[in-house]
Amino acid sequence: MTHLEYLALVAELNRHGHRYYTDDRPEISDEIYDAKMRDLLAYEAQNPLFIDGESPSQRVGGAPLAQFTSFTHPRPLKSLTNVVSDAEFVAFYDRVEKGLGQRDLPFTVEPKMDGLAIAIHYRNGVMSVAATRGDGISGEVVTDNVKTIRSVPQRLSEPIDIEVRGEVVMRHSVFEKHRGDYANPRNMAAGSLRQLDPSITASRELDFFGYQLIGPNIDSHHEMMKLASGLGFQVTPDREVGRGRAWVLDAVTRLYSNRSTYDWDIDGVVVKLDSISLQNELGTTAKAPRWAVAVKFPSVQAQTLLENIIVQVGRTGVVTPVAVLAPVTVGGVVVRRATLHNIEDIERKEIYIGDIVTVQRAGEVIPEVVGRVLRGEDSRPFIMPVNCPECATVLIQNEGEVAFRCTNERCPAQVKGRIRHFASRDAMDIEGLGDALVDVVVDNRWASAPHELYTITEVQWASLERMGAKSAENLVRAFEVSKSCSLARFIFALGIPFIGKTTAETLAHRFQTVEALQAATRDDFLSINDVGEKMAESMCSYFADPVHRGWINGCLSAGVTPVAAARTGGVLAGKTFLITGVLSRPRSEIERDIKARGGAILGSVSSKLNYLVVGESPGSKRDKAIQLTQSGKASIELVSEIGLAEWWV
Repeated sequence: MTHLEYLALVAELNRHGHRYYTDDRPEISDEIYDAKMRDLLAYEAQNPLFIDGESPSQRVGGAPLAQFTSFTHPRPLKSLTNVVSDAEFVAFYDRVEKGLGQRDLPFTVEPKMDGLAIAIHYRNGVMSVAATRGDGISGEVVTDNVKTIRSVPQRLSEPIDIEVRGEVVMRHSVFEKHRGDYANPRNMAAGSLRQLDPSITASRELDFFGYQLIGPNIDSHHEMMKLASGLGFQVTPDREVGRGRAWVLDAVTRLYSNRSTYDWDIDGVVVKLDSISLQNELGTTAKAPRWAVAVKFPSVQAQTLLENIIVQVGRTGVVTPVAVLAPVTVGGVVVRRATLHNIEDIERKEIYIGDIVTVQRAGEVIPEVVGRVLRGEDSRPFIMPVNCPECATVLIQNEGEVAFRCTNERCPAQVKGRIRHFASRDAMDIEGLGDALVDVVVDNRWASAPHELYTITEVQWASLERMGAKSAENLVRAFEVSKSCSLARFIFALGIPFIGKTTAETLAHRFQTVEALQAATRDDFLSINDVGEKMAESMCSYFADPVHRGWINGCLSAGVTPVAAARTGGVLAGKTFLITGVLSRPRSEIERDIKARGGAILGSVSSKLNYLVVGESPGSKRDKAIQLTQSGKASIELVSEIGLAEWWV
């Protein structure tokens, strides 16, 4: 075989592989394919230096990785808002129509695959990088692993620059062959994709379904996905396009009725505006797009015995009742415990210990007790304990609150919860400090607050059973690495009530240092976009507490050096913007230009808005801006795209 014949064989086998794995329409028998594959492998064995990177033999995975590297998504991968009833969907639909000032809009309806979201980037038609969703802002590079998925093309049929987003899944038929210790196909798909050894990923026979394409200048999601299919991608099946609320609800029902026919899990139906320009017009919130929702299927339910009700104490002191169940399989997962939310939830559902109850996985994730099926002869009501089960402190119930609380901040359960939160991936990301080790640390009284973790020595870690010198060394190294953290991560790690990741990032950008944050007043906090009364009060209370200040100063003294992202100066510094209507460039590009020059992008029209950039068909945002300005409640200037560009020409 000459090298040119070898390259032709590579192309032929890749074509046959695509027909088999992606189109499910093989053109040759397995025997013929295997014979051709043996010829290819024989040539590569004799000519290892001339192996083509796109050879199907390279799908088995390369050398194991030392670790995954981080990847920042150029455009955030935001999760969808879930709706679980017709009423919630109607509210979403009406918001879309009202926000755009239009009726009878085209929507796309498609199955929601239950897998692991990834983004794959192509440059000149060749795969360049693939990354997990992560927190939506940054994920992990898994390119070598994704290359082993046979339904993912390594080279496209056209030399273009695109990003395709989709779901890595495991078919039921494949799961039955490989399941091992995994509870369901989704868990196994996620675990398989995050193997440091790509050959393990290759052996798991994963699949990929694309659901979004970014790059081409096409103003229809439905047509965009047709292009994706033409480029060689397997895309989500049974996609429909139509107009009107009734049509959408009928389409959702049709997909739900077909749920059992798929060889993979779907956990709902995605409903999204088909027009990409209208998607850009509506924009997103801090967490999710405004132009799409996931209509979740009714949760899979099962019945079992409620053996007991215990209470758990969270990191903020809230005491939550938990149902202890006779083990039962719900949606492919064995459930032994389920949430009961609070005492009012138990009383409303009239649940007794000893009852036969219905259990479901809410959103197909969190187990919960739905209600009572049958009262047992020995059933007895649950009585909320008077004292905290962890520290014996008398529980209190604040006026206006349903929850009972333990007010002892030294309560072991609260201490463990705070430390787990502090060390978690989205916070200080201390690799290796799992729940079991946190329990040991607190039980041994090595640490009762987050900053005390940094005082634990390598000798102490190594003294623990099953720890070992190498593991102790790695853990100490992880603590050292965590000291060089972003200010946003540090703020989130503190566990301030009502302060999530997005608000932590906003605070870091606004105050830049821990000292400035601690010195801020209530008015300083309220001057920040999207910070309300409850958040401001929570932060003032937190930073006024000498115990909390001691935790913060203890971390700083231990060498933790939170660093804020550099403030961007420029001609738009201190100005706030919002974009409405159709512009000559993608909205995301214009927003990046504004941010690069110091401007801030708001999520809606309000008194805090300075400039509204208006394109064609601006919709209701323009009207609201004019009304607020005319009423004297705001001073919002309307700016054209050309007028905006004059600031930086």
